[in-house]
Formats: sequence, C-alpha cells, structure tokens
Amino acid sequence: MRDLSPGARRAELHVIPSVARDWCVAGGATNHPTTPVPRYARNDNTATQAIYNLRLMKKTFAFALLIFAIVSCKKTETTTIATTSSTTSAASSTAITATAATTTTLPASNAENLVALASGAFPVTRAAPVELNSAAYYMFDEDPRTGWVSKGHEFNNPTVVEMADRAIIKRLEFDEANVDYDGRLPKQVVVEVSDTSAVDGFKSIAEVSLTEMKDGLDFPVSAEVPGRWVRVTVTEASSANGIAQIMELRAFGNRLTHNPIPNVTGTYDTDAGQFHLKQDGATVTGCYERGTELLNGGMDGRMLKFKYAIGESGSGPAILVISDDGHAFGGWWRTDGASEHPKLDPIEGKRVSTDPGNTACPQWKEPPDQRLADDLKKTGRVRLYGINFDSDSEVIRPDSKPTLDQVAAMLKKNAGWKITIEGHTDATSTSEHNQDLSTRRANAVKQYLVTVGTDAARLETSGLGSTKPVATNDTSLGRAANRRVELVKM
Repeated sequence: MRDLSPGARRAELHVIPSVARDWCVAGGATNHPTTPVPRYARNDNTATQAIYNLRLMKKTFAFALLIFAIVSCKKTETTTIATTSSTTSAASSTAITATAATTTTLPASNAENLVALASGAFPVTRAAPVELNSAAYYMFDEDPRTGWVSKGHEFNNPTVVEMADRAIIKRLEFDEANVDYDGRLPKQVVVEVSDTSAVDGFKSIAEVSLTEMKDGLDFPVSAEVPGRWVRVTVTEASSANGIAQIMELRAFGNRLTHNPIPNVTGTYDTDAGQFHLKQDGATVTGCYERGTELLNGGMDGRMLKFKYAIGESGSGPAILVISDDGHAFGGWWRTDGASEHPKLDPIEGKRVSTDPGNTACPQWKEPPDQRLADDLKKTGRVRLYGINFDSDSEVIRPDSKPTLDQVAAMLKKNAGWKITIEGHTDATSTSEHNQDLSTRRANAVKQYLVTVGTDAARLETSGLGSTKPVATNDTSLGRAANRRVELVKM
C-alpha cells in the first residue's frame, strides 16, 4: 500500500517538479513513461472520500507545475536561440566591418595612368637603351608593343619621370607580353617616389619581380608616398647577359594637386625643326618648320594636343609635354594609313625664346575668330581645342574663356549663321552616363554663348556620348582626344 502520511505526501509533491524539469530538458513526455493513475471509486465512506479529494488536489497541483515547467522551458529555449542568433549576427557584422576597413580599394584599369606621356608626365632621366627604337620613354607611351631594352649590362640605370601634379600611386601595372624572350624579364624592379626633386628624396613604394610574359601584371604598392617624381630601376636581371626589357609601366592613383595651365608661348628648337607657339587661354596656334598645315591645338594641363602634318611623310595626332623649365618632349602617331599600328615618333626640344615670332605664322595676321569662321566655311565642321571641363562634369574651366569668346565673336560677325554644338565623351563610363554628360556639356557651352549675347534660337545642342570617337579609348591620349566639343554649321 502507498504511504499516505503527511510526510510521505510532501515528499511526493517535491518529486513532481523535478520530474517535470527532467521531462522538459529531455525534450518531451515520450522519453518518460507515465504510470497509470489508479481509478478510485466513490463511496459514502468519509475517510475514503477525503483521501480521494486529497489525491485529486495533488494531481491538479502536479499538472499545473508541469505546465509551468514546460512554458518556462520554451521561454528559456527561445531566449537562448535569440541570444545566440544575435551574438552570431553581431560577430558576423564585426568581421565584415573589419574586413571592409582593412580592404584597400584599388583604382580600375581604365583610371588615369599618372605616368603616361598623354597625362602630362615628362621623362627627366632615361635609362640607356640598346638602340633609339627601344628608348626608355616607350615605357610610358601606352603601347604594349613598344618598350625599353637596356644597353648591355647597364640594366640598373634608373629612369625618372616627372608627373604633371603631385600624386599618390596606389597600383602599378606592367605589360611584358611582347618581351623578346623570358630571359629579358627583369628579376627585380624597384619603383620609388620623391616629393623633393628628380634626384633626391626617393622612397620605395614597390619591389616587384616580373616572371611572366603577359600584359596586365598587377601590383598594389607597399607604401603610399605622396610625390611628383617616379624612379624606376631594374636592380636584378634574369640572365647572365644582363639585358632587361620593360614594355609598358602604368601607375594608378590620385592626383593631389591640379597645377594651372602653363604659358607655352615662345619659339622652340626641336629635333623636328623650329616650332612657333602662341597661347590664348587653353588655345594654342602656331606653325612648325616642316609642317604642311598650320598648328591649331589646345592645352590639357601641361600637354599640348594638335595635329601634326608633314606632307607625304604623313600626318596624325601629336602631343608635346612642356616641363616647368621649358623643355618639350612628345611625339606624333602617323594615322593616315601608312601603318595599322603606328608607333610614337618622338619630338624633343627646348624653348629658346618667349617671343613666338609674330610674323612667323600666317594665321596670326588675322583675328582668331576669323580663322575659326574660315575653317567652318570650308569644312562645315570644326573641332574646338581649348574648351576644358572639370572631370566628369559640365563645369567649364576658366581657361576655356578665350576660345568661347572667339566663337561668340564669330557668330556676331556672321549673324545669319545657325550652328549645332556637339558634346562628345570618352568611353570610360556607361553609354547612358556618357550620353547625359555630353548633353550637359553641350548645353553649358550654349548657355555661355547666350550669356555673352548670342541669340539662343541660333544654337542647337546635341549630346553624342562616346558614339563618335576620333581615336582609341584604350589610351589616355585617345580618351583625351575623344573628349571634345565640335561646331557644325547648319
């Protein structure tokens, strides 16, 4: 028989909650067999009835405790999962944030190449080449088919390039697919930057080994050093013959300054003959000794862009980078059909006088707006050199004012003319963005002309984006040529 004394009953009541907890922890009643509750018949015996009532109360109390324990178990389980999930989420968030904070975003390959000739970089010191056709400046012409080949064991002679502005370089890229053979791949190349001069204050930003004959060998820098001069030195060759070859070097990063356009007016003695240049804002006119066409160009930073034409010897786009001390270096690419892949034909010289020789060039005998009108009458279309905009913007730079004023003067003298202003961009962004940007730039030119007195009804605008390129979009020079404004006589 069961012991029904008060002490025994209290002991049973203490056991029930612990059984309920065990049931909860084990995950459910199926893990614990339940003892059948005996059925007690009711009778008129008072003692039996009291015992029956007491047992009924005990079972009711035990059942209530069991329900309470189950609910508490579920709440604890829910709270534990939520806390764990929250902790895991927080840990993941912390890891992602830490990763993002320590990840450096490198410039894209279509970003500006800071050491390209077409970006205004000037080769100050050049490592000795085996021959003129493999001179050091070919490392910076953005043509991977041309490059520098060292002279004998003089591979460790440095090359120093002066960038157009102070900058921070973040990524380097080498092209080596066209190296003659893998024995000419440099085993170690050191790249340094100086903020002092072309000869002092250099700090290393990278030491790389070029082990593959392929283009686009990509290296993040080991240190971001602000400066203007870049020195490249092959410190170790791969073969015993001591010949090293670098076809192309690119440097990507951020300009820290934007120096004003220099005044390039003057007379220059070059290995291609004498050049006479006269500058007005960003517009440059002039002539050159061997030229069969007059020079009509524009300044983009310290780079002069113009068309070079020397009769039967050919014609094509040309650049001259004018250094702070008046030295000029650049060249031209013959694009009139003589070669499918024209090579840079260098031009080098120095300014010998700030006097351009006012009678040297025939176009200086008439006002600039008259020359513009003559060209528009002759061809129905002119490309305006000397209109520059802020990067990725329709804001016209102040140095563009002389060119815009020449257009306004031309329209004032030819009151019956109507013209379309075309905006063109390079292909570095999406078609939609380029279309919008070119439209905004054309409208900005129209707005300026209206502001200075031209009737808006005489002016139409057209944004053509990158759909009408005049040069390749694979190089800084080509992209610069494609960013332009043209006038079309209606």
